[in-house]
Amino acid sequence: MGAVCFGGNLAAAQDDHEKKAGESLKKAMESGKKGNAKGVIRHAEEARKQLIEENRDHPYIHSSIHIYGENPKAEQDDATFEEIAKAIGEANKGNAKEAGEAARRAYIHLKERIRAR
Repeated sequence: MGAVCFGGNLAAAQDDHEKKAGESLKKAMESGKKGNAKGVIRHAEEARKQLIEENRDHPYIHSSIHIYGENPKAEQDDATFEEIAKAIGEANKGNAKEAGEAARRAYIHLKERIRAR
């Protein structure tokens, strides 16, 4: 019985990190629309932090040979982090609109990542 509760708590923690990451990415998108590059950076970095915590809590193994479609969560995870990095990079250049667009793409990959569980 305790194991079931414990497993439920793990799933709740995973959902919590992903939910916070999604909220941060939405805020990054809004900041981009408003032309606020610093806001994009702040929120995108928070999203990245939440996803790192989720991966630390629920690790998965990258195989040494990458086979497309073998681990869809890992593929979406990689794409999410890549788009977050693009959002931060564009925001650092002062391109808030492009940064917000990269945050939007990261949000889409995050949603796909959640579905791939």
